[in-house]
Amino acid sequence: FFFERRSTTTLKMFKTGLVFALAIIAIASAQRCEMPQVWEGRQIRFDPNRREYHNHTSAYRTYARYAYDGTEMRKWRYEDVTYGNNPEERVEVLELYKEKLAYVTNTTTGDCTIYDIEHPFHAHDIDPNAQFLGYENLGAYPDYIQLTQWSVHNATYHGEPNAHIYQTFTEDCIPVRDDVYVEATGFHYEEFSDVTPGVTNPNIWIPSSECRRP
Repeated sequence: FFFERRSTTTLKMFKTGLVFALAIIAIASAQRCEMPQVWEGRQIRFDPNRREYHNHTSAYRTYARYAYDGTEMRKWRYEDVTYGNNPEERVEVLELYKEKLAYVTNTTTGDCTIYDIEHPFHAHDIDPNAQFLGYENLGAYPDYIQLTQWSVHNATYHGEPNAHIYQTFTEDCIPVRDDVYVEATGFHYEEFSDVTPGVTNPNIWIPSSECRRP
């Protein structure tokens, strides 16, 4: 009798745990969405750690108009950027990952330089291996928006292994945050705002014929 009662209790606990696990999976699946593959907005990136690595700083700050095309694997930025203690620069950056080329134009001098891209394309979509963390309210009641939170461990970011990625999205699957921590350079903050689907000026994807190798 004791064995039978214990077996029944164990079975009930197992069923309860199974239902709970399936509920968690169902919630995460329900929140997983497909981000628009072509969009533009504003972007802020910076390294808040201000750490020193190998006698150079990883500190940087960028404020940009930003365009993203996940289908063609390309990104465009028109940004004010500061690296370490250097003076602020205004540059236009076009990254074409299929061609593995980046075109960087100094808007003050007009000089455009072509660089090779040596790291893989980083998509802003919800990572396939991301775990659903829960919800976050951005703002104060009643004027707030609800975001879903996602986290990825042991990811690869720009070719660096063991990265930790943290992402947030609106209910319409618009990206808001895409932060990453990597062992080599620490924490990197990336935020998007004023995001709209599509790109207003498709000519931003055409490199300048004046660009040259360094």
